[in-house]
Order: sequence, then structure tokens, then C-alpha cells
Amino acid sequence: MGAITESLGLGRDYMSSRMSENGMQVMAVNCYPPCPDPKTALGLPPHSDYSCITILLQNLTGLEIFDLTAHGGSGRWVHVPEVKGVLKVHIGDHVEVLSNGLYKSVIHKVTLNEEKTRISLASLHSLGMDDKMSVPCQLVNDENPVRYRESSFNDFLGFLVKNDISQG
Repeated sequence: MGAITESLGLGRDYMSSRMSENGMQVMAVNCYPPCPDPKTALGLPPHSDYSCITILLQNLTGLEIFDLTAHGGSGRWVHVPEVKGVLKVHIGDHVEVLSNGLYKSVIHKVTLNEEKTRISLASLHSLGMDDKMSVPCQLVNDENPVRYRESSFNDFLGFLVKNDISQG
């Protein structure tokens, strides 16, 4: 996070106290069994992570990210190659808010394997449940107005309960 906040001109320690004192880590272990016809099913539908960063380790390929800039801005899905033992780091929704949209949250999905079980370990790092992420005043001016509302992880969970996100 220090490198991200420093690149935004906020200083390396901008988020340090919030992340170390009240921050949280959520671990997700996902198991995707073999699928005889992987083109007809998804392991995990398209989404972004409601966190600051996500660190991912997986045993097989299957991760795809959405490249918003491809095809004249209409985007396309890009397969992320597997490199054994390498951790992948995704920027989450909270960094998109923190940067006022300069950094974009990674939209990704998981595809299935016809022959092998895919296992992934995801470590999501975020602010505390009720801590609000907002756009810092240093990143706001007449040319760059605030583009995001402040919100917390609890706000996000409340949104999920009240809305059918399977409809997009």
C-alpha cells in the first residue's frame, strides 16, 4: 500500500496506521473440481474485490482479467498465465476509491479445468469493517472532482444483502 499511496503523492505512510491498527485480512480458500465441459460453467463469475489489495496463489491456470482498454474500449477477457509459486496481486475497489479512479479495481473471473481440480488461496487486505474509504482532499480539484462515495466493508455487505448482484 505504501508504494500505491506514494505514487498518488500522499506519502508512503498515508494508510499505514489505518491498515495496521484496524485493518483486516480475509482468507478465502477456493476449490474448483474438474468440469467435463468447462465452457458451459464458471468457477466464479466476473467481479472485483472489495478490498485494498488481494494476494492470490493458485495451483492451476483459470484466472482471467478484463482488459478495459482492448477492442477500442469495449474490453476483452485475458487469460492470466500460470507461473508456479508466483503470487498475483490485484488492486481492489478501495484503492480505486482512494485514487479517485486513477487506479482501477481488477475485474476478474475464474474458469474451470476439464481434468484437474483448481485450488486458490486469496488473501484480501482491507480497512476495518466500519472504517470508511474516501477520496483524499489532496486528489480533488476543479479538474478532478470526487468520483466516489465513501464506504466501508459493512456498507458493502449491506448492499449485497439488499441487491441481487447476479443480475449485474
